[in-house]
Amino acid sequence: MSGGVYDDKQAIRNVILSSQYLDKRSSKSIEEIVSDLCGLQYDPNPTIHLNHYMMLWNRKKDFAVGDLDAAYKEFTITEAYAFKRNMFFVPTSEFAVYRAALKDVVRWGASDESYLAAANRPEDLAAEAELREGLKGQPGMTVSQIWKHLHLSDEWDAYVKGRRAGDRSLDLPIFRAFYRLKRKTDLVTCGRNPGTFREPLYILKENIGLEEWPNSGIDKDSARANLIEKLIASFGVTYPVHISHITGIPTVEVTPFFAKLEQEGKILPVKTGKKTCYVHSSKMELLDQHAESDDAEVRLISPMDVLVRDQTWLKTFFDYSYTFEYFKKKGMKWPLSILVGNRFVGYFDCKMEWRTKRFIIKEKSIFDSAFEGHKGIEQALQDLAAFHGAEEIVEKSRS
Repeated sequence: MSGGVYDDKQAIRNVILSSQYLDKRSSKSIEEIVSDLCGLQYDPNPTIHLNHYMMLWNRKKDFAVGDLDAAYKEFTITEAYAFKRNMFFVPTSEFAVYRAALKDVVRWGASDESYLAAANRPEDLAAEAELREGLKGQPGMTVSQIWKHLHLSDEWDAYVKGRRAGDRSLDLPIFRAFYRLKRKTDLVTCGRNPGTFREPLYILKENIGLEEWPNSGIDKDSARANLIEKLIASFGVTYPVHISHITGIPTVEVTPFFAKLEQEGKILPVKTGKKTCYVHSSKMELLDQHAESDDAEVRLISPMDVLVRDQTWLKTFFDYSYTFEYFKKKGMKWPLSILVGNRFVGYFDCKMEWRTKRFIIKEKSIFDSAFEGHKGIEQALQDLAAFHGAEEIVEKSRS
């Protein structure tokens, strides 16, 4: 097939799920999977295992939390403020590509580019030099440990208290230098401490033997061309607005890259209803394959998973939408969408009680009665509880 009208949603879903490693778990390395997915969003909410672990549990064969932690400590995977300026785990070898492609994406009122452009005064540069010298040769440290090492703990505590009260007068140049070195990616996260919110450890990149990031000279347009094509391949089937919503790059800036990729034959248009979408050329043969329904894999998808982050795209291809409540301390809803084969059939609202080692199902909702008591769903739930180290599954309600 060379593009055209293609209204077989089942086939399109198969392309998407194969591209996302959700048709069957992969034996590839963590670095390869993270690269193909274009990163894993970091989210600190400890309701269950964090999103980056959940994404890999659904996709990598025999995945354990320690596998990603090891890749992180070995620095084959690193953290980057990436799509919409959220924190992502990305391959270290591709870090500079993400930064170049997304450096002018605005969040919190400024982009990295505009923020750093306003911080080149002599006192700024002097403070950065002072901080670099103080951290030279030092291991990874928490923020508090850094200021203790530099004999600035009292000043930092006063600054933090002042910020909470709206007083910026205690903001020393060296404190501002800390944030700038992070934005410049000269000061990087090299690990996180155990605990509920995994406090980060920071280190100068040269202290881990990294003078320059791989691909550090790449320009913005080349980086965006590379990243947008990788994203299209990672979803299999998509369209410019979807990529814009994922990345934070305006649609008007995304669309020319689609046009160029189409001209080069790297993507092909497919019409689904009234919407023109695009399939990556490497995925075309998957459109003619049909999943076996009797041995359909079951996945429990985190609400922060890239597959479900854009509701319009999700509704277009999977006829599915969901809601969740992130910020409530009480009544927080954290649904794991139940994917059976290429269909979403319901969700579990879950919570892991780490202290008691109980995995709690606060709500179970199955939309299609044909999947009530489905053995694959129950097995996936048991596997998920085992992944959490739970000793008991407690189901509080049924719907």
